[in-house]
Amino acid sequence: MITCGIVSEFNPFHRGHSELIRQIRDKFSDRVGIVTVMSASFTQRGEPALYDTSHRVRAALREGVDLVIEIPVNFVLDSAESFATAGIQLLQASGVVQNLAYGSEDSESPLLLKEVAAFLADENFEFKSLLDQNIRLGMGFAAARQAAVSECMKNKAAGELLAHSNSILAVEYEKAIIKSGSSLESYPLTLYRKDKFSANRIRELTAEACAVDLENAKGELLRTLHPYMTATSLAELILAYQKGEAPVSLSDFAPLIYSQEIWRDRESLKEIQGMQGGLADRFVNQLKKLDVTLSSANFYNFLDSVATRTFPLSRVRRAFLSAILGIRQEDSFNSEVRFLRILGFSKRGRTLLRYMKDSATLPVITRSADWRQVDGDRALLQMEQCFAAGNLWKSGLRQSHKLEETRQIVQI
Repeated sequence: MITCGIVSEFNPFHRGHSELIRQIRDKFSDRVGIVTVMSASFTQRGEPALYDTSHRVRAALREGVDLVIEIPVNFVLDSAESFATAGIQLLQASGVVQNLAYGSEDSESPLLLKEVAAFLADENFEFKSLLDQNIRLGMGFAAARQAAVSECMKNKAAGELLAHSNSILAVEYEKAIIKSGSSLESYPLTLYRKDKFSANRIRELTAEACAVDLENAKGELLRTLHPYMTATSLAELILAYQKGEAPVSLSDFAPLIYSQEIWRDRESLKEIQGMQGGLADRFVNQLKKLDVTLSSANFYNFLDSVATRTFPLSRVRRAFLSAILGIRQEDSFNSEVRFLRILGFSKRGRTLLRYMKDSATLPVITRSADWRQVDGDRALLQMEQCFAAGNLWKSGLRQSHKLEETRQIVQI
């Protein structure tokens, strides 16, 4: 069976994702097996998923994905490089994925994507020095890297490519493939009407819809997202609301700042993933300036006050969640994925799972008993962090739900 992998979030599954799957089937065949690795309860932007993982998985399966595997939360809440590397590791470890497809603003320049990735996979002294110099001049990391790449590669377009969000991830995918020596064949595909069907745009509309009180937000959210989501995905979102499995907001976790000791321990906070380079100090200092308690009304303003050019808001959010979950920098540094947690599969995906039983290089988790295959401190910690993240997300809902440890695989 020909197979193709995708690194995804599907938060939510929108018409652009549907078009990506169509392009994959056009490129290979209608019978291609599509495997996606996906973030679960939290996203790479440092936000809670819009609705419960199982609903997002079911929407993806009904739209043509065949097998869904979870990206462990410690990689999701790390840098784009870590997120992409974990995604590639999972696809490789499955033993059944032969190709990789991704959307990119620069799909018409596939060679340039690979050239930039090759350059960044082996950063030379000149690049590192120039990057450091640009940062000391007051440039944010992203802008500093763009400028350094353009100058070192003597190609302005190479740096400009890194200004595009999807192309940044594309470069990280290609880097991970190069560093691993993988035989994955990669294919950049055209983004479908990115001005309208981008995840960023949908999240902006979601934030606007949720600016009203919760009861009104439900109806407003569905009206707002209807033009952007497929019928299947929207149906799952509606079902999630009906079952009380949406929404969750980052501000739901603001009160934890007062109950967790780590927010009063500057040195311990510095050990948290993403808090290095002075971000822990900014959190502590901004907390000391508050003369009111944090709530849903002022929490986002607080995060904005922590963010700077050096510490973009997405990193601030990821670091906040990493602290809440107790994910330390050393937990993820030079770490690798330790298991393949299956979130859902189709009929074709069931066949792929049978192949994986023989070809996978990591434990394949399809039921609770399979967790007994996970061994070693790092692997067990990765498992516990996934459970903790799922339960934290569920704590933001308005009613009780089953523990993450008992989540059932979605089958269609």
